[in-house]
Amino acid sequence: MRPSIPRGAKTAILSISMLLVASACSIQAPDVILSGGNGGGTGGTTGVTTGSAATSTGVTTGGTAGTAGTAGGTTGAAPNANDTSCVGKVPPGTTGVSATEIKLGSTFAASGPVSSISGPIFKGVQSYYNKVNAEAGVFGRRIKLVWYDDGWDAQKGKSFIKKLVEQDRVFVLSVVPSSNGLDAAASYLESKKMPVFGTSGLIESQFKSPMQWPVGTSTRSAARIGLIDAKNRGVTNFAIIWLDLLAGAEAKDAIVKSAPSIFGKPIADLKTAERRVSLSETDFGPVWATIQSDTAGWQRDHHVSPADGRPDFVIFAIDPTNTIKAMNAASQKNFQPRKGWGGGQPLFLNVVAGHNWARKTGLFAGSSYYPPQVGNVPAVQDYVRTVQKYYGSSVDTTNPFLEGGYAGAAMTVEIMKRSGSCLTREKTIEVANSLTNYSPAGLTRPLSYRAGDHYANTSYLIAQVQPDGSWKVVTDWIVDPTPGK
Repeated sequence: MRPSIPRGAKTAILSISMLLVASACSIQAPDVILSGGNGGGTGGTTGVTTGSAATSTGVTTGGTAGTAGTAGGTTGAAPNANDTSCVGKVPPGTTGVSATEIKLGSTFAASGPVSSISGPIFKGVQSYYNKVNAEAGVFGRRIKLVWYDDGWDAQKGKSFIKKLVEQDRVFVLSVVPSSNGLDAAASYLESKKMPVFGTSGLIESQFKSPMQWPVGTSTRSAARIGLIDAKNRGVTNFAIIWLDLLAGAEAKDAIVKSAPSIFGKPIADLKTAERRVSLSETDFGPVWATIQSDTAGWQRDHHVSPADGRPDFVIFAIDPTNTIKAMNAASQKNFQPRKGWGGGQPLFLNVVAGHNWARKTGLFAGSSYYPPQVGNVPAVQDYVRTVQKYYGSSVDTTNPFLEGGYAGAAMTVEIMKRSGSCLTREKTIEVANSLTNYSPAGLTRPLSYRAGDHYANTSYLIAQVQPDGSWKVVTDWIVDPTPGK
């Protein structure tokens, strides 16, 4: 069951009472423990690679062309899922669609500093398209995914996106989890009226662009949700370690701006310490030295005893590789905060749960999607089976970004199906802006989009690492009451 919850208040009222109501009215999610959260799955991408580019055509055995439908459908007409008049034909006035194929485009960070998160997303995306192709495609057209590895480089990503549009001449872009390149190309995509369906949702610009429809929760929303969860756990102060990339900076900014309203105190009475780190950080010893020294000073100033340099909570707004480095250094120092530590989706990986210090200290993470540990959701079971069918049982299906790639691909397909067989970009945009109470692949709470407001997913499930290395989903959905702030 996934009942819909009205979106939180928009602008003026940001009060502690609102936040408590949002938390109290959260959706019930099963409290489930599953064993064996130690599977691998940091693998890169597949496909034929030429230089820095790779092209994947997916499964080609399915998706034979259907027979021509009834006459009368026109590409200028409103979207009509029942219109089959262009089945087996090339829709007039469109690009990237033939009688038997739909060409989609994407960029991934299959290599580079965040490949442990972004690289595996391809497996979720391609698994869903393989499934669709094996079931005769979309109106008899199989899906071909053309993609490039931009290594999380913004300008390289923008260049590849322009190549997909202008040279590869794809129909639409799908998922595009390499956020830096997508952010750099946002204005270009808007000028071309090129839609991007099912993005990861990490950074705020994806929600603000009229040509991007995220399926995930924004970093800012995730940060506020994490604060609400921490307050509910009895946390009264915290330190922040944040990554000097856009998503990390947005998380830190949201924490600093939102914490006073959530906790009812000035930020100076909440934040004990703050440390910025880079992707190339090698030694977290000095990071913890800063956290402990600054926290001990804060404790003395606020008459907190003992002034031992241990905050109630440490917020990790960092990538999984740096999280593991931080855990290694903390383990060597036998350091842990008083009530816990953790972060958002980047930490919800089995490689993180497998770390000995994370197991001993119960690190927290979150997800925009029903994770595999919630075992009574049939759609989740189907997602796991499908990905494992194409990529084996060792793939980390717990990875929310891989799951989000699967959901984003499902959203792309649903939009095309609702547009009818005479596909045009204009029709898909109209359909996307009218999606209501829709859960892509059944993996999210019901999402609704409208023109000018793409903040559809604004909720999180929180999970905690158990001593055996499994993830336990320990709370209900928590909803951000002020998305976009």
